[in-house]
Amino acid sequence: MHEILTIAIGHRPNHLATQFFNCQEELLSNLSEKVNDPSIFLQPTIDRISKTVSYAPRGLLWDAKAGFGALATYQYHGSGDYYYADNASQELQSEMIMTQPRIAKAEYQSALDSGVDELPKLSPETTKYWSDYAKLIYPATSFNSLADWYHDVSNPNLPHFQKFDSRRFDNFEIGYQEFDDNYANDFLDGNLHAQLEQCDTLQGFNIITDMDSSWGGFASSMLLELRNELPKASFITWGYYQADPLTAQDPASARLTKRNIETLQNKIRSTVGLSEESDLVIPLYADEQLSNWEQAGLSCKIFDTVNALASQSNPQQRRSLEDIISCLTLSDVSRKFVSSILGAEPVDSSFFSRVALARSQPVHQHVFNSCRISRCSQPLAATPNSEDKTMKTYAYYPSDTIPEQYSQERSFTIEFSSTEIARNVFMQYEDVVSKYFRHDSDREELKDKLASMKSCYEYGWYDDEFSDDDM
Repeated sequence: MHEILTIAIGHRPNHLATQFFNCQEELLSNLSEKVNDPSIFLQPTIDRISKTVSYAPRGLLWDAKAGFGALATYQYHGSGDYYYADNASQELQSEMIMTQPRIAKAEYQSALDSGVDELPKLSPETTKYWSDYAKLIYPATSFNSLADWYHDVSNPNLPHFQKFDSRRFDNFEIGYQEFDDNYANDFLDGNLHAQLEQCDTLQGFNIITDMDSSWGGFASSMLLELRNELPKASFITWGYYQADPLTAQDPASARLTKRNIETLQNKIRSTVGLSEESDLVIPLYADEQLSNWEQAGLSCKIFDTVNALASQSNPQQRRSLEDIISCLTLSDVSRKFVSSILGAEPVDSSFFSRVALARSQPVHQHVFNSCRISRCSQPLAATPNSEDKTMKTYAYYPSDTIPEQYSQERSFTIEFSSTEIARNVFMQYEDVVSKYFRHDSDREELKDKLASMKSCYEYGWYDDEFSDDDM
């Protein structure tokens, strides 16, 4: 076996991980077709007495306190996430002290537990938490919680500090130091080690994170430690990018204000930090008009397609993470960003494709490399053209938790491309750093790194670019 671990860092990434593992559970119910090897992404436990096998996700989920919803750390065993006993009075009478309100179990989860035939239909209102519709039981070692930051239902992707609205988990440096100072050693020696012990031959990681908040800094610090700990593993980073002034189509929305400059600072630092240690970066557009459940259902179509290559049962068609990365980058380690994702939806799903072109950029962007992944009912069909870079895998098996509008197609092709548009993105980031990071200690370092990243996507000659005037 060549296992792959998925680490989801933040509430929105946990929704995507949940949808993906639900799709893996859907495949378990279709074992008669044997299209995949479930042990790549799921940990099997064999009961030799009853001669049955149970599966748990090979996943590590990070969230703020109360972000797990009704789910306790030890699922279906106790509720210690919500209260504790006062040991001083334990001999006389245990006093239960509530630390936060108990969250009621979702109707969908209650229906799963009761084993009813017809499950209730999901909606944005019934899927506030990813645990509201998780179909597999996670091991206790999957759960990792921030100690001082609490989940906010009204703003689920930005935890607040000790329940104070005035301080949010919205700064790259806060997230970076939070992991480095408080969690690095315990996480590596604890839950990560426990997950690694369940792997025979680990091939790599999926890292899913938000890029516009402290979660990006948290992920950057974690990835640096993971790379030092497991230098031979492959790392694919899936980053959620929200809209910003650089993606705006109208002048009013494109104005840079103090608030959106701070958001851009997080995005830029996360992009640079995560790219240094990742083998491949896939920037996903996070539509703020969608709920986390809907966004995860949309993104799962892409996430599941890439990972299906690594788990399909036929050894002739199966690809390792290293093979997938090599195909998507054309073995050029300096070009690790996927700047176009076509075929999953009518519009390009890559965030980079939404960044407005700089004035010096040509309308038609040069394509350095493209690779297609085809999902079909007969993935063994021969490829007549030897130059056709199409990797084939089994059809899509969406879980019933995927929103209906994203689960209709089972056979489709998604094209991933590395294009000149990445240069445009890094050039605009470099301009923002030059103009608005005036007093930041890492200003010059960021400019140098972005200039280097930009140069990897240059093609031909260019007219005048942004001014580097710091006046």
